Amino acid sequence: MEKDDGTALFDADASFFQRAGLSDTAAGVSYESYNFPGRYIRHFNNLLYTQPVSTALDRQDATFYKQ
Repeated sequence: MEKDDGTALFDADASFFQRAGLSDTAAGVSYESYNFPGRYIRHFNNLLYTQPVSTALDRQDATFYKQ
């Protein structure tokens, strides 16, 4: 976590597009980085990362469900 420094770069780095879920397009959602296209928020070992996804497990880890 970093404190917002008020720059456009920080805003772009902290922004994500909501996409259809990478492993469940009907019910899930995935979040793609605005500033780093092709990198998605994914969970691994109870932590969140922004990483490219390439495997089925990556796609599952990058799919979230709204409640």
